[in-house]
Amino acid sequence: MHIVDFEVRDSELDAQGVVNNAYYFIYMAHARHKYIAKLGIDFVEMAKQGQNLFLIASNLEFKQSLKSGENFTVTSELVPEGKIKFAFKQTIAKSDGSVVATGHNICVCIDETNRRRPYLPELISKAITHNVDTLE
Repeated sequence: MHIVDFEVRDSELDAQGVVNNAYYFIYMAHARHKYIAKLGIDFVEMAKQGQNLFLIASNLEFKQSLKSGENFTVTSELVPEGKIKFAFKQTIAKSDGSVVATGHNICVCIDETNRRRPYLPELISKAITHNVDTLE
């Protein structure tokens, strides 16, 4: 599991004084990028080599709103999603531990140099295997 800390900025608020719904997707995307970087995956370098990571589905369930100045974390965990897909199970929680939102974000890697064949990168496969092994 990977954790990223955040603080709500005033520019992220809507007219109701809470974080606009679009920012929750941005928080999760930022956390996913930090997580794969921690795994040693440089997705910009991968793209230069024709190996593109794509988010293909996103499900986000809101539980409560964030407000100006609140501290929160986004936790991310890699989970299997079939043979060639993987997912990030993510949770946004306030500093008191209360859950703000949960997400399930499905990804795939497309090999542009091999007829756009989807595949599961080895580092991600190993990280998923490690997560599954630690749960047993």
